[in-house]
Amino acid sequence: MTTTFKGFGTLRVFLVLSSLRIIEGNLFSGNHHVHPIQLDDSIQHFHKVFVDKEIWNEANNGIRAVMVSREDNPLSTSNTIPSCSSPSAKWLEEQTASISNDDLNKFFDWTLYVLPFAYKLYIQDQDESQEYFGRYGQYTEEIRDIGDEAQDFWSYAGVDDVHLFGAHGSDLADLDKLIPTLELMFRGSYDSDYSVQEHATEIQALISRLPEGYNFPLLTFNAFATDDMEESEPSIIIGDGYFEFQKSISMDSEGPEYALTHEFSHHLQYAFGTVPTSNGLSDQYARKQELMADAFSAYFLAHNNGGDMTADEISNIHRVAYSVGDCDVGNDLHHGTPSERRCATVWGAQMADSNLGRHLNALELSYQFDSWFNDIDDIDAMCDPILSTESAASVSNTKQTLVVLQAVIAGIFLLALV
Repeated sequence: MTTTFKGFGTLRVFLVLSSLRIIEGNLFSGNHHVHPIQLDDSIQHFHKVFVDKEIWNEANNGIRAVMVSREDNPLSTSNTIPSCSSPSAKWLEEQTASISNDDLNKFFDWTLYVLPFAYKLYIQDQDESQEYFGRYGQYTEEIRDIGDEAQDFWSYAGVDDVHLFGAHGSDLADLDKLIPTLELMFRGSYDSDYSVQEHATEIQALISRLPEGYNFPLLTFNAFATDDMEESEPSIIIGDGYFEFQKSISMDSEGPEYALTHEFSHHLQYAFGTVPTSNGLSDQYARKQELMADAFSAYFLAHNNGGDMTADEISNIHRVAYSVGDCDVGNDLHHGTPSERRCATVWGAQMADSNLGRHLNALELSYQFDSWFNDIDDIDAMCDPILSTESAASVSNTKQTLVVLQAVIAGIFLLALV
């Protein structure tokens, strides 16, 4: 079989090897398989195994928590907040509970959580018309519609033709897809004693032992934006595992819109130069960029000229943002606690409401966010609790009443002057 590879630029977001290899380059002590598999040197060079992990960043803490509970894997979680609870981390713990240590070790060693995304971005011929979202394509129309709306809303910002792709674990069931992906990622690991075909066979055997097999959600539990892929247009890619998580918490109605618009917001950041390079990215700056993307997402979704969501729908957006927060505050790429991420969407939605329909441009909105973010000591303290439907309606009615009263008072004042 002849294999050709597409160019690979920054492979942002999902190479989590550096944060997971915490014991002499391995997730766990000891060698659990005979044939060492390592990322190809060219992948290491291009990507520096740098992680801007998006949703996987939130999941990572959950995986660590699972392994802490296993006797032969005493990993530390001293960087987490004791009072913090992440829905995504808890869900990840549930998903991995039945997997053996050996299989989970290989899952990470072989970066199975990367392969569906690497195939999609660098191997597959990118015919966007054939793309679908969700295991059965059930979110395809929703994702495409909100993508078109976001493109129109931010059309002046110079973010053009962002392509949308779905990542599917089922792609790994096809050797014609799996083998070239492995050759791209691990080509230096293969020789006459251990071929890529043998590795592919071992991977497929491992996947067959996972809960739900090729539909195991951790294979595709991520969503991210690519900004400078060689030989490829800017894109957003969302894995089936993300949709499965949102469905599990009954947020699959607004969850897809949040994911798409959060990632689209990163493209706005790229366009305006507000996203730092991988060199010297601090935890505070990483968190700020992610919270800004949350705020931009909610601003668009709440705006009358954007997503035009109802109060109930926006309330769900707050819950979705909360669900993907992480508690690993000591991680250099910590994206924000659940409460902080919810709070950023609260701020974004309030900005859409408080400007009485005025459409702020992305640069102005980023300045407003900077002021809010930099001038507060405690983000959580600046946010109202998640409102019930009845409370949200009450707040909305109160705002309308205040506007009317202000107008009446102004009218009386003017009459007094005549």
